[in-house]
Amino acid sequence: MPLGGTNFLAWQRAVYVSLGTKMKLGFIDGTLPCPTVGLIHYEQWRRVDLTVISWIWNSMSKDIVEAFMYYATSRKLWIAIQRRCGGCTCGKNEAIAGSTASTQLVQFLRGLHESCNSGRSQILMLDPLPDIEQAFSMVYAVEKQRAVQAKMTEISSHMACHLNLKDNRRDEDKHVLKKNRL
Repeated sequence: MPLGGTNFLAWQRAVYVSLGTKMKLGFIDGTLPCPTVGLIHYEQWRRVDLTVISWIWNSMSKDIVEAFMYYATSRKLWIAIQRRCGGCTCGKNEAIAGSTASTQLVQFLRGLHESCNSGRSQILMLDPLPDIEQAFSMVYAVEKQRAVQAKMTEISSHMACHLNLKDNRRDEDKHVLKKNRL
């Protein structure tokens, strides 16, 4: 997924995952700073840092990469990319994220079985709407409660049948005793 003009957040996540799997995140997040020039580990650090820079360049569109060719370290390159591409100050990213979360919640609620209509209605009446994880937890709790109630109803009906059988046998026994007395 090359970095274009509008996909910074997705691209950033892809780069984080890629560098994380290679255990190289420290180069861009600042947790693995450049050692002093001349120290024993400097050349090794520099070689890996240049590799990270090339990975980042290769993940960018050709239109954008030329603007980022002259940064000394992958950390400086990363900061420059974030400033230029990820620095939304208008609040639209939050609005888009909120809209996406609401859409996901509605899709989740629409996909529920009809037996969950009451839970769905309760969730939709909440202000503010919960996120999808909270909604799932609420539906899960309602379903667990419904399962327990169904089990209790089943047990109650079995007990009622058993008691009914006992009553019928007792009535039969009384009838037989009366018959025998006559």
